Amino acid sequence: MSTTKHTFLLLIPVLLVYIWLATPGLRIYSLQAFSVASLGYFVVKKLNKAKLWHILPKNFSLELMFITFAVLLLVGSTGNTNSIFYPFTYIHLFILVMSCREKTAIIVAMSTMLLHYALETTISSVGIATILTIPMMLLFFLFAKKQYDDVIVSHSIIDKEEIEINNLSAQEHSLESFIYSFLKPKLKILEEIATKDIDENQETIKNQISLIINESDKILEKNK
Repeated sequence: MSTTKHTFLLLIPVLLVYIWLATPGLRIYSLQAFSVASLGYFVVKKLNKAKLWHILPKNFSLELMFITFAVLLLVGSTGNTNSIFYPFTYIHLFILVMSCREKTAIIVAMSTMLLHYALETTISSVGIATILTIPMMLLFFLFAKKQYDDVIVSHSIIDKEEIEINNLSAQEHSLESFIYSFLKPKLKILEEIATKDIDENQETIKNQISLIINESDKILEKNK
């Protein structure tokens, strides 16, 4: 799924929450809608074969649409910036940042700010200050995600280097084993033969040299 399409899909629940809360006939059923959205989140999670205790939704899944609708509806219907559930906004923001590309997270977070501003019945400095915590927390979570991604890349590089070191160690062990268990004994045999009549043992020498060449080729092929 493209970033543009994913962003558009996540803006739909934000718009739906505004329409829902702006319509008196629908607003009275906000608790029921929140319950249905929460249930929908777990149903989609089950269909995606994800663990129920894994909070973060899969990338580009519909799970985040249900989370967005449920959290914004709960906060908006219980007092908006004065809601006891307003801290859920930060949890939603964290999930958003960790599950989406930066561009999508920023656009949806800004639309969330506009939603809370539009739902404010009386504009006060306290309400504005509360809404402004959203971009502050957004920057913090984006920074934290960048640090997390850097750590993951760093660990990946370290793991790759460890694998390469282990492979080199295995190759060195294989080469050492070849020298001690095969090459040196064969060379000693050739050395002993060389002290005798070479003409009589020419065939034996050729066989021993062929064996050394063949085994050396096998080691070189294995260590490529």
